[in-house]
Amino acid sequence: MGEIATLMKNRPLAQAALMALVALCTACTDQTKVHEGEMTQLLALLPGRYENSTQAEIDARSGGRPGHEVVALVITHVNTPRLGHHVFYAQEMAVDDPRRVLSQKMYSFRVDDKRGIVMTLYQFTEPLRWRDGQQNKELFTGIVTEDVQAEGCELLWKREGERYVATHDPKVCPDGGDSAALHQAELGAGTLSIGDYKFRKAR
Repeated sequence: MGEIATLMKNRPLAQAALMALVALCTACTDQTKVHEGEMTQLLALLPGRYENSTQAEIDARSGGRPGHEVVALVITHVNTPRLGHHVFYAQEMAVDDPRRVLSQKMYSFRVDDKRGIVMTLYQFTEPLRWRDGQQNKELFTGIVTEDVQAEGCELLWKREGERYVATHDPKVCPDGGDSAALHQAELGAGTLSIGDYKFRKAR
């Protein structure tokens, strides 16, 4: 009888704890849905061809330190199941010579319950195999994990007004410290900044 009385006595506390847990789970679910909606909007803005011609022209007029090279950046959605559900191929080229490829990367996006929108960047182990892949997107369906290597720093994307900003995840990035708070990339309607390169989407 004593055990039953104890259970009945503690029942309100157990119910309160259960209700608090349910409320917490509901809040997490709601926040995840917010992040998923924001990621959908971000991924709709991201693809396209970008150039930093305006930035290079300003550099040329102002003189001073060496100006930025005129670069074209092409970002296209690809089907690469082994790297995730939301994957993009990104290729940088010299505007005056598209055959001179400057970089090739894969971007993979996902929503993490605690960290929000997480972007993993991959480099190719054999870049020449995937060069100009934006012209043959079917190529990427066959990628396996040995074909790429994840960079050490993941990026966390957050919406700020009408734009999205990305910072290093301080728990993953080996730099750590104050540099983790710096914006590594910014995306808006028709604009994309990566590091100190400022691109505009070409029409």
